[in-house]
Amino acid sequence: MIQKSRLLISFLLMIFSMLPIFINSHASEKLSPIKMAIISLAPPSKIYMQWQEFADHLSAKINREVEIIVPRGFKKIKQAVENHEVDLFYVNSYIMYRLINEGKAKPIAQMYNLNESIYSNSVMFVRTDSGIDSIQDLKGEKIAFVSPMGAGGYLAPRAAFYQSGVKTKTDTDEQFTKNLSSSIHKVLVGDVKAGTMCGLNFDLMSKRIETGDLKIISKSDDYPENAFGTHPKLSENLRNKITSAIIEMDSDISGRKVLDNMRGMKVLKFVQYDQVAEKTTEKLMRVAEF
Repeated sequence: MIQKSRLLISFLLMIFSMLPIFINSHASEKLSPIKMAIISLAPPSKIYMQWQEFADHLSAKINREVEIIVPRGFKKIKQAVENHEVDLFYVNSYIMYRLINEGKAKPIAQMYNLNESIYSNSVMFVRTDSGIDSIQDLKGEKIAFVSPMGAGGYLAPRAAFYQSGVKTKTDTDEQFTKNLSSSIHKVLVGDVKAGTMCGLNFDLMSKRIETGDLKIISKSDDYPENAFGTHPKLSENLRNKITSAIIEMDSDISGRKVLDNMRGMKVLKFVQYDQVAEKTTEKLMRVAEF
């Protein structure tokens, strides 16, 4: 009888000792996916196609599902962060600056572009037969910008106009195409006198669209490239895991394969976020009178 009691006690102790393992294992299976928001002018279907491989790679590295969501515009991403509907997001440097200063983002990494820099500049282009040779010649004309919340598509080129004494809000007719190819097309057909966009994007677009009838008349000062941020309340442990996985992508074969497929988005790799870049955004905002 005593022997049976001892066996029962031993059995119960073994069961209780295994409970934490069972509970933790069960809990990990029920962890909610990491919600990764991508802010882009591309159609949602294209964004999913462009970013799914990245999401799968990140998921494998942090051992947790990563789910892509596509909020449309600054207001939507801000609302999603406020409601903690996103954990991780990839946005341009102007939007990131706004989110950081509103206490809605912890920046972790940023794009290192095909020019091997975390900075780029924007170009202002016109038809070669337009008779336009400088920004000053564009007073009173229609100008195609990409997006009012763009870093390379509005902030940097607008600052270049203001530096040249042309205030786009009053001295020109600002138009927003929300599409890189549309900006080029509108200049080519004469709907607008000039277009502006990131210089690297212009180079990439020139490989797909005939731009021989266009000429660049000016370039903006540098602006910081896109960056990754996390929700401020994301745990430090998880934030560090995500950061490491992103900035170490070029260190292994699977990560390099993903990066190779992102070259069409100007991406060479991702590096640690540099807070100094925010000073560049601040300067552009002052010049552009934002």
